[in-house]
Amino acid sequence: MIVVADTSPLNYLIQIDEVGLLPAIFGQVLLPTAVARELLHPNAPRKV
Repeated sequence: MIVVADTSPLNYLIQIDEVGLLPAIFGQVLLPTAVARELLHPNAPRKV
């Protein structure tokens, strides 16, 4: 199954060191460019 990731779930999964859950559950995870930009924003949490 393929899933398209949104910023909020990724943000929190990264912060709790569980981002590997998505590919483990869904197989393929697609990250839209806009989501990548939000995660890389200077105001995003440092860990992200």
